[in-house]
Amino acid sequence: MKRRITTGAAVAAAAALYGSSLGTALLRGQIVTEPPAVLQSLKGVAVPVPPNLGDYVVDRDWAIVLGKALFWDMNVGSDEIQACASCHFAAGADSRIKNQISPDLNHVAGPPFSETFDPTATGNPGGPNYTLRAADFPFHRLTDPANRDSAVLYTTNDVVSSQGVQERTFDFMNGTTEVTSMAEGIFHVGADYWTHQHTRKVEPRNTPTTINAAFNFRNFWDGRANNIFNGVNPFGNRDPNAFIWVTLPTGTVVPERVEMRNASAASQAVGPTLSGFEMSSSGRTFPDVGRKLMTRRALAKQMVDPTDSVLGPHVYTDAGGVQGTGLKYTYKQLIQKAFQPRLWNATQAKYDAAHKTPYYQIEDNFSLFWGLSIMLYESTLVSDDSRFDRWAIGQTGQLTAQEKLGMDIFRGKAHCAECHKGPEFTSAATNLQRENLEGRITERMIMADGGVSLYDQGFYNIGVVPAGNDKGAAGTDPWGNPLSFTRQLLNAQIGIPAPDQGVFTTISCNFDILPCFPIQPGQRVALDGTFKTPTLRNIELTAPYFHTGGYATLESVVEFYNRGGNRRLTPGGDTSGLGGVSSNLDARIQPLELSSTEREALVAFLKSLTDDRVRWEMAPFDHPAIKVPNGHVGNNVQATLDGLGQAKDELLSLPAVGAGGRGPKGLGPIQTFTPKIP
Repeated sequence: MKRRITTGAAVAAAAALYGSSLGTALLRGQIVTEPPAVLQSLKGVAVPVPPNLGDYVVDRDWAIVLGKALFWDMNVGSDEIQACASCHFAAGADSRIKNQISPDLNHVAGPPFSETFDPTATGNPGGPNYTLRAADFPFHRLTDPANRDSAVLYTTNDVVSSQGVQERTFDFMNGTTEVTSMAEGIFHVGADYWTHQHTRKVEPRNTPTTINAAFNFRNFWDGRANNIFNGVNPFGNRDPNAFIWVTLPTGTVVPERVEMRNASAASQAVGPTLSGFEMSSSGRTFPDVGRKLMTRRALAKQMVDPTDSVLGPHVYTDAGGVQGTGLKYTYKQLIQKAFQPRLWNATQAKYDAAHKTPYYQIEDNFSLFWGLSIMLYESTLVSDDSRFDRWAIGQTGQLTAQEKLGMDIFRGKAHCAECHKGPEFTSAATNLQRENLEGRITERMIMADGGVSLYDQGFYNIGVVPAGNDKGAAGTDPWGNPLSFTRQLLNAQIGIPAPDQGVFTTISCNFDILPCFPIQPGQRVALDGTFKTPTLRNIELTAPYFHTGGYATLESVVEFYNRGGNRRLTPGGDTSGLGGVSSNLDARIQPLELSSTEREALVAFLKSLTDDRVRWEMAPFDHPAIKVPNGHVGNNVQATLDGLGQAKDELLSLPAVGAGGRGPKGLGPIQTFTPKIP
């Protein structure tokens, strides 16, 4: 985001900085307007690929087959229901409205509220298994929606996200079957332990789309999915113990470190698989998942359309000539077709002391196969054929006069393009983050209080909720290292190693605040409450919005920005501050004074970013059939139990869709997020 200040102000700021032993003086500057951003088509923009991909993948097409199968396969989840696609089935996002509320699990300021569900704006107790109403939104409501300082009618720290697995503990593998036991948690219906009906847990952040996610330099809202894939988990070089097993020409199996750049989609893919919220019973490992799936036919209990753009040629045909249930290959066979033999050809089992189970090399390396194959599948999910894209390459009739007005507002008066820039409509994309070679992965920015802070490019605090609700990119990894490149940079100034050193470099003079003054330890940062800038492509289809999921419509999002966000001008009203920093809020989050005509035009332009292939699930956005958990039988007061003493699932059945999309099936467009009325 461009934030230049005038030379005089910068000199004064630099003087203030030099006058402080730790550089903690409050720098102040003046914003200078820059030319409107140029908006670009995504057509022809290559998805980043790891330079050393060929060291691991022998056949990219087969890897994509494997990745698509794994992404949609319900057998992957510990409950044999939950797949990656269970939370990414509607335009790569999640449109469910029942059992989708999570309390403020990431709260860091003051007393914890992690086990408290708030009543909804409609007065319902809310909580697990609640069905969201239209009148529950937005989650921060004012007497005058255009005035951020008007009386607050309702606010909550709850989040709308995605339901995953129920609270269970992984015990052991019985052959290819997981043995698990029930555990107690906060996600249940019923007032006390004896009347609990255990429901599916709900993630603490809203689900972003997987479409175009392969372009991101880092993934997840907080950026913890590293640009470097280590073959094991999301954390790249941060994990000193991450390795895979490879077979030498002599037949010996030895450990090997993996370092694959531009692979944040792979780093992201291995996260949910073992998450006790999303897909896994607590304590399960990737070798366990490999053992479970290796000999199974891919998608064995799900229908696959014979015209599926990736899977169609490999559909299973039974002895009676009936076609369509799963693929004709096991996961072991697909791995052997896609990956280098040195990664799977060892015949001896390795005794794993941690699990007391002899795993084979192909099972031990399952995290590598999983991450890379899903990354390559997601690299096909590029939505570059919106009406905007066609307009941007010269088809001038593709946008209406209203949409063109909205585009001008997007580029100018509303300042949207300062964060949502580039052909991906996000400053978190790899092609922009590659400016790290010029020192641009960490930048300086003027904050809402006039001070100057260092921050991570592509990660911003826009004041949706207090920074204390969720620190976002200011968080740490499991080893206590900062997720933020900025924090690592400052740590390096005082001799603390930066685990991502080599992933980024920073030249102290290449910032948007001039003239140059050096980076010093203790400089103010804007990290608390910052989150990755999401793409705006297909934004019409991916509600609810923001990392909280607290806004149900594009109109309410534009209203949020138009009033200057939720920061109030009253004392203590800038709740983006945390830990002694008065503000982490971008100075552009101020009232925009857009007229109703301008707001409507802006929404119209945002809808021109929809690729109708996504809306109609045409190739490459076609998919196998899947049954998605959709809350439980009953409501948020009483639920029906299944045979295991848990709340009984309601399942949303989505049919298999081939390359031609939903139309040839007689189906309408995808169901987007539509809270119940009333």
